[in-house]
Amino acid sequence: MANGAVSLIRVFGIDIQLHWTFVLLLLISLYLGIVSNFNFFLFFFIVLLFAMVVIHELAHSITSIKSGFPVKKIILIPLGGASIIDLDSMKPETQFRIALAGPLMSIVLAMLFGTASVYMPAGFLSLMFQLLFLLNIILGVFNLLPAFPLDGGRVLKSYLERKRDSFSATKLAVKISNVILALFIIGTIFYYGLIPGISISYFSFVVLFDFVVVLFLYGGAQSELQAAYVEKYTSTLRVSDAISKNYITAKHSTKMRDLYELFLKKGTHIVIYRKNGKVFLVSKLIMNPSAKNAESMLDKSIEDFSTEIPAISKGEKLSRAISKMRFEEANIVAVVDGPKIAGILYGPHVESVVALHIPKNLGGRAAVKDKSN
Repeated sequence: MANGAVSLIRVFGIDIQLHWTFVLLLLISLYLGIVSNFNFFLFFFIVLLFAMVVIHELAHSITSIKSGFPVKKIILIPLGGASIIDLDSMKPETQFRIALAGPLMSIVLAMLFGTASVYMPAGFLSLMFQLLFLLNIILGVFNLLPAFPLDGGRVLKSYLERKRDSFSATKLAVKISNVILALFIIGTIFYYGLIPGISISYFSFVVLFDFVVVLFLYGGAQSELQAAYVEKYTSTLRVSDAISKNYITAKHSTKMRDLYELFLKKGTHIVIYRKNGKVFLVSKLIMNPSAKNAESMLDKSIEDFSTEIPAISKGEKLSRAISKMRFEEANIVAVVDGPKIAGILYGPHVESVVALHIPKNLGGRAAVKDKSN
């Protein structure tokens, strides 16, 4: 499990993961089904929602791949899903197509299921198709709201970029997003407040649920704005401006036993090496080298305890490197200068460098955390 998510399946080469909160929701709904005389409607509903969200996100991902932009994975959470796509250097029209693909897929599915339910004889299948129609309508229409991080927010930003630079378009899109979210809460209160005979408990539950959704979306919008500020204020910085030399280089044949002598000499635990043009990090250390069960491991080479890390050219923009670190979920990136390792980018060090270039009233150090961790 990485970042609170567990891999479930791979579809078209895309890793689909369930966030622990989604797993918890499934378990709770299954438990409620058992204790309520084996009424598994809620569990069945969530499974169907899961399937429709997967199809929705796959539409984004496949469109992205066909446009030449890789997709890291799809993560499913209780409030929906997210396709992890490298958006750096993507043209506005491409972002527009990718963002619109998900809602359009949901609306097409809604039309298909709705049509099928009309011609289906009354019974279980008819009810299932009606439920699938409703789920896809909600997914399609809700995601078209012009609010970050919903698809509609990205559609709006890409549209605004036709006449504005990326930073100005993001700022305006986030302002519009905040207005939409405020209207969403106000509309919920007025709509349910005018329903005759509605109970206080039900009214409170609906408003509280919508408030949680709005907080989630507001947080996503602020992350987009912070990322825009990072890109703006680091536009003149290069990878070379944030290089760290706090690491050790070693040969891939180095024994783990010899590694600890290097630690004592260099005073760092970051060990990297290059092999066949790729850079690797020694990601697993033996916590107690003197233990008897560690003896055989100490005689193995560091290759057995390493993972490949991303690499970026020394002359690239720092904003590009930050985007790469976020996309690859890497806290350490190798900096290469031709065939040589020029240094590393280390998350906390990059944060410090960027913080020096972002005005304190705009978040300072906090503004880069979402990008580098």
